[in-house]
Amino acid sequence: MDSGWMAVWPVAAFFLGGLATQLTGWLNHRRQRAEKTEDTAAAFRQRREEFELDHLQRLNEALQVLGRAVGKAHHTDLITSRQTGHYAGTQLSPEDSDALGAANRDVHMLLGLVLDDSLREEVRNAHRLLNVPSGMHRSDVDQAEGAFARGVLALDAVQGRIAERVREIYLTSPGAVAELNS
Repeated sequence: MDSGWMAVWPVAAFFLGGLATQLTGWLNHRRQRAEKTEDTAAAFRQRREEFELDHLQRLNEALQVLGRAVGKAHHTDLITSRQTGHYAGTQLSPEDSDALGAANRDVHMLLGLVLDDSLREEVRNAHRLLNVPSGMHRSDVDQAEGAFARGVLALDAVQGRIAERVREIYLTSPGAVAELNS
């Protein structure tokens, strides 16, 4: 009986070794697949953050250009109001009109690429408020001044939110944290 068991042990060891090899291979495959999935997810997060950062920075610059164009148009309309008694009583120069139109197009184009829904709505609202004075042809000067002030306040607030989001991305990104610590 002992010699029978002795003959079975090499066969059993052979099968157990093969089973252990298969189990180890399967576990390694699962680990590699999980690592690949994590690497893919990390690469996607990095591309998303780079996309968002790029567009938020471009949007912030476009909003700044729009703010200057709106300010220049408002100033021109105020000067005109001294002569006519009405706000925006005459047309802007083609140069100022083109600058305002280009700035609006740039903001509008970048607006749709803002990933955060609430931030996108804030940008949309600031964009709308900044354009209210330019539509107030032959209006009361004080009302136009109030509309301009509301637009500027909305612009300041949304640029603050954009800066906050950029900081948030940099502070929560593993790559950015490593870069800051080096």
